[in-house]
Amino acid sequence: MANSEHLKKLESGAESWNAWRDSEPGTIPDLSGADLTGRWLQGYNLSKANLKGAFLTVCELEKADFSEADLSGGNLTGADLSHVVARGAKLDGVDLSFATLTFADFSEACMDGCRLSEAILFNTKMRGVSLRQARFRETILTGADFTGANLSEASLQDVITEGAILPIDSPDVIRKRNR
Repeated sequence: MANSEHLKKLESGAESWNAWRDSEPGTIPDLSGADLTGRWLQGYNLSKANLKGAFLTVCELEKADFSEADLSGGNLTGADLSHVVARGAKLDGVDLSFATLTFADFSEACMDGCRLSEAILFNTKMRGVSLRQARFRETILTGADFTGANLSEASLQDVITEGAILPIDSPDVIRKRNR
């Protein structure tokens, strides 16, 4: 359950929130299970935050910092994660369907079991990310860098991979069959 004081601070805007984070570096924000659907959280420092099970559907999260944050089991369907930094973040089982992750950095993140249906990962850094059992369907991976990523047991169906750097041992892309 989210900390009500942390939710109130979140409402004060990015500048106030980020100043609070700077003044309280040892405090880990607890926003677990919070329904933040449709919020405008651009530029927020959410590094190391507990966002387990949070609803961030259709949120504007551009340029937010999720480094080492825990978003496990959350829902980010349709969220704008452009230019986000989420290095080392935990996103196990997160639904990122229809999300935009352009020019984002998810290096070394754990995204096992994620759903990335119809997501856009244009020029996204996915270096060393764990995507075991992740599901990609009609996902745009143009220019994405998956160097050192673990895609074991991942499902890649009808993805666009032009210019993407994929591991040699990545799963085959399954294409739709014309009937």
